[in-house]
Amino acid sequence: MKKNLPNIYKKTVTNDIKNNKDVYYVKEEVNTTKYVEDNSTVEEKLKKLFRSSRYVFNIGVIIETEHHTYDTKIAGQVKNSIVTVDGDVIPIIEIKNIIIKDRL
Repeated sequence: MKKNLPNIYKKTVTNDIKNNKDVYYVKEEVNTTKYVEDNSTVEEKLKKLFRSSRYVFNIGVIIETEHHTYDTKIAGQVKNSIVTVDGDVIPIIEIKNIIIKDRL
């Protein structure tokens, strides 16, 4: 049952191989994100977010209040407050501006 197979040619390696030991690549990251200025009110922006075809918790936003700026995602709305994915509860009255970072 055992068959004799033909011999396979093997070249002998005589020199030292240094594949990819001297090559490296460094990419410089440049922040090229541009935000579109939207003159809508906060309530209109929230309606736009919740009516989007995407899930609202996957859309990155920057929420600006008088005392703090949140770079987060919105988890939902409870009565007159916004709940973020990070667990922050922000009253809608305190929100000065909402910047939508992602495309809807």
